[in-house]
Amino acid sequence: MNVPQKYGMTFLVWVILAGMAFIRLTSYGSINLSVANADTPSYIDEAAPPLLARDMFTKSRLFTTNLVYNLAKVQECELTAISHPALGLETERAVQPCFTRIVLFQNLLSVIAWSVLALAVANRVAGGFEKLLSVIIIPAFGFTPAIADWDSILGSESLTFSLFAISLALLLKVCFKAASDESDGSNSTLLTGLTLTALFLWTFTRDSNIYAIAILFVFALISFAIFPRIRKNKSLIIISTVLLVITILGLQSAMESRRWKKPLTNVFAEYILPFPAREEFMMGLGMPDTKAAEYPVWFKESAPRAYARFLIAHPGYTFTSFTSNLGGIFSENIQPYFYSEQTTVRKTLIALNDILHPNTYLVFVLDLLLILGLAFSAFTRKNSDLTAWVWLGVWLIASATIMMVINFFADSIGVTRHTMLAVETFRLMLWVFLIILFDQANRKVLAVTGNG
Repeated sequence: MNVPQKYGMTFLVWVILAGMAFIRLTSYGSINLSVANADTPSYIDEAAPPLLARDMFTKSRLFTTNLVYNLAKVQECELTAISHPALGLETERAVQPCFTRIVLFQNLLSVIAWSVLALAVANRVAGGFEKLLSVIIIPAFGFTPAIADWDSILGSESLTFSLFAISLALLLKVCFKAASDESDGSNSTLLTGLTLTALFLWTFTRDSNIYAIAILFVFALISFAIFPRIRKNKSLIIISTVLLVITILGLQSAMESRRWKKPLTNVFAEYILPFPAREEFMMGLGMPDTKAAEYPVWFKESAPRAYARFLIAHPGYTFTSFTSNLGGIFSENIQPYFYSEQTTVRKTLIALNDILHPNTYLVFVLDLLLILGLAFSAFTRKNSDLTAWVWLGVWLIASATIMMVINFFADSIGVTRHTMLAVETFRLMLWVFLIILFDQANRKVLAVTGNG
């Protein structure tokens, strides 16, 4: 690509991104509109000053959401639009004084996050067509209702999606710097700092994100073992070390905070105690009678470990329970918390939403096939770029699968919402890796014809 074409393509990419951002910010009504859910009051309470206290990581809500609600100073604010879909009490969004700061931040962060991810992917593909696909499909994925509607909801989901997109974009940059053997420098220091900050904030939006970080750390260790040339990369060593610290901190804070207690109580009440054989198994692990005074003490100290042992000891139940519900887990691509006027624009967004966020778990199979195809190409062509893509793709599949399984078994209520990030990760991978596959196929054709 010559210089005029290069700068022309760069200009076109930015024009498209600006257009996509404008459509996103003008298609959903006022970005000051918001709606609360059943969890919102707890975010407000847990964010009360002082934030930087000894218990900041062991509260019932996680650090990142507490930070946002603390900075927004909403402790004295009154919620006026609260939705309870489980009770059939959905509502419309409203301008809620004080909370406009949070919803404005969520909307702007979302636009920035998906734009940054689109640019990160566009910078890693060679073909002009693939660059355009990157800055059209990826923002459209984040700007359609399956993601964008959550930016109006006062919860943790919007922050989770946005920080995930930013973290993925930065990890992509880190992977390709390592694959190309770029030396450490001031830019590497900045990239390392931004990546760790994004990953830290993302980790502490939802407990299940901790497991994705743990898998990322394991992948880093495996990479050091397989690729000796990256062992001297100081940035990777620092990132890996901090990932270990985040993992330990996250797991310890989750257990000490007892955030698991209410969801696991739901699980026991629905999946364990009503079944005599399962209750008997738990009693064999030391569980007292549920009416005994010792039961709350046992539950607090031993329930998570006992439940994990139950799932491991009954692989048939574990496997069939999960797989039989995959259809339901992937069945939704729209939030249930607020109504929207069915304008022509809204109907168009919903139609596009159904294409980009398909309601089928077959996307998981397609993701596997795409990664296998890229892995085969990386092995046969010994392409470092492809190796980086495969590394990132395998981590995404592994972490999304673990998060989905953990969230599925961790609660019996709101399973679809809890597994939503994993589901959207699989959906996003489908489009990103199709773009990469097109780009690699185009590069191969150009190499064969001699036009590259």
